[in-house]
Amino acid sequence: MDKKLIVNSIGYVLKKEKLATLASQHSFHELVLEDLDQFPGFYDHYFIPANEGEKQPRSIFIVLRELESCKEDAFIRMTMKIKKKCSIYFNAALATLQLFNKPMLSIRVFMDDYDGLPELISYYKKEGISFHSRKDIKPFQSLIEIRKYFELEVLDKGIYKDLDQADTYYLQVPAYLNWDIFESMTITIRNNMSHKLYDAAQAAIYEKPGILDLVRIYDKKNDLEFLKLLSQKYIREFERL
Repeated sequence: MDKKLIVNSIGYVLKKEKLATLASQHSFHELVLEDLDQFPGFYDHYFIPANEGEKQPRSIFIVLRELESCKEDAFIRMTMKIKKKCSIYFNAALATLQLFNKPMLSIRVFMDDYDGLPELISYYKKEGISFHSRKDIKPFQSLIEIRKYFELEVLDKGIYKDLDQADTYYLQVPAYLNWDIFESMTITIRNNMSHKLYDAAQAAIYEKPGILDLVRIYDKKNDLEFLKLLSQKYIREFERL
C-alpha cells in the first residue's frame, strides 16, 4: 500500500456567513455571535437536512474589545492552559470578522454542548481577555477569517483532504482573489455544474517558498473525480482572468 502524503501547516480560511447575537437562555454580558449560515452553499440553497444527525453544529464568536488585544501565540498558550484546567470539551481559534463597518477580533468557539460557554468565557477573562459588551445585533453577512492548523492528505495533484474536518477538501489555485471576484467566479462555476451541493470558501497555508492559495470545498459527495473536475474549472477561470 502506498504511504499517504500528509501536509501539516498553519494558515486561514476566509468565508462569508450570516451572524447574529446568540439566542440563549443565558444572559451574556459579552457580545456573543452565532453562525446562522454555516456552509451556505450546501445547506441553505440546495439541501435540507433530513434529520438531526445531518445538521452541522454552529460556531460561536465571542468578540474581543480591541483588534490587537490578543496575539496568536499568547492565545494558543492560554487555550492550552484552560483545557488543562477545565473539563469542558471545546475547540477555539482566533477569527477576524466585519462588524460595525470595521474588522473585529473574536474567539471562534466550537463545542458539543454550549451550556458550558459561560464557564469557558470566565476562564478566558481570568487570563486577561477583555470582551466587547453585549449588543442585540440582527442577522448580517460578514466576511470571517479564521486562523487554522491544517492536517491535509494529498489525494491528487493540487487536491487535499482535511483530516480534522469531515467532508472538507482543498483545491490549489494560482493566486489570491478579492472576495467579490471569488464569489462571482464560484457562482459561475456552480451554474455550469450538474452537482451543486457544495460550499466554497477561500483558504491559504504557509509553505517554505511562500503562501499556497486554496479553495476550501465542503461536499458530502466525497467524489475525487468531481473534485478533479471542480479544480479544473477553477484553474480555467483563474487563467481567463
